[in-house]
Amino acid sequence: MFQKKTQIGLIGAVLILALLFSGCVNPASSENTSDSDMITITDAFGRNVTLPDNPERIAVSGSGSMRYFVYLEVSDRAVAVDYQDNASMKIANDNRPYALAHPEIRDNPMIGTAKAVIDAERLMAANPDVLFVAAYSQEDVLRADEIQQKTGIPVVLFYTGNYVAEKEKIDETFRMLGKILHKEQRANDLIAYFEETEADLKNRIKDAPAPNQTVYVGGVSYNGAHGLNGTNPSYLPFIVLNLDNAAKDMTITGTGTGYALVSKEKIVEWDPDVIFVDLGTLQAAGGGSLAELKTDPSYKELTAAKTGNIYAVNPYTSMNNNHETSLANCYYVGKILYPEQFKDIDPAQKADEIYTFVVGKPVFEQMNASTGGLSYTQVQL
Repeated sequence: MFQKKTQIGLIGAVLILALLFSGCVNPASSENTSDSDMITITDAFGRNVTLPDNPERIAVSGSGSMRYFVYLEVSDRAVAVDYQDNASMKIANDNRPYALAHPEIRDNPMIGTAKAVIDAERLMAANPDVLFVAAYSQEDVLRADEIQQKTGIPVVLFYTGNYVAEKEKIDETFRMLGKILHKEQRANDLIAYFEETEADLKNRIKDAPAPNQTVYVGGVSYNGAHGLNGTNPSYLPFIVLNLDNAAKDMTITGTGTGYALVSKEKIVEWDPDVIFVDLGTLQAAGGGSLAELKTDPSYKELTAAKTGNIYAVNPYTSMNNNHETSLANCYYVGKILYPEQFKDIDPAQKADEIYTFVVGKPVFEQMNASTGGLSYTQVQL
């Protein structure tokens, strides 16, 4: 009798322990984090979010959204990514430095079946500590609140946009992400590197007269590839190098990229002395800017076409702005317009120096391969 009671007691104890342990296996990982392991931050859109301190499992959503996490050297924490960063998105010629440097990102499960789409079930199955969402507007705030309420997973909005016009907002995003992920030093180093690189560019030309030439960049991508009429009134190389951008007074229409669409008639009217072609144009129907410059009678009469002053630069707006490519392009543009001040620069080597610091690997040759070997070359018409 005593032995039976003992056996029953042992069985009961085992059942109780099993129930206790089963209760610990909870898909919402943040529910099992003690208060002392939680932090409250204000995200890029003013939302107060409580989440685990230094999360090890992150999900990321939005166009080009893994870029900043590569910058901050935490891409290995991703457990779910946006459709555009997943292998399901077929990209023939990828011009995203962060993706070229870290192709393993594409092995992560996607959290939606289209750009910026978040499937609550997919998200919960990935079991992240936090979801980071690349955001642009107040509409993203409503969506973030809805996802957070539905899944119980903290949602942090971070800002991604045009680093030329919105540097302070993006720097604040770097600092916020750095604080959450315990990467404060890397965030500060990144900001300092961008500033020091621009300072080097400006110092090189500070005593040189600005070239007496108008310049234009065409073929800039925005929601797809464009021809010569796709441009950027705030194109970083032209601003930093004190160049006269023919399109400087045009209205920017592309959210977060600096993009503007101009007419062929305007380009002909401006008749720029030097044209730079963003090689993202190669993805446009019919060959984009390069084909237009070779075949369009109006473009063939441009001064730049007649003098051979047309040059190719790497695409910087592949799934939002890749600031590291913008900085690399500055050195090539400088080499063309200020040859004496940039005589020590090999643009390809400088590009790889920048890529190595920002995304962790030298990817210029991969960029060049994706553009058919045209990166940083004089265009032959």
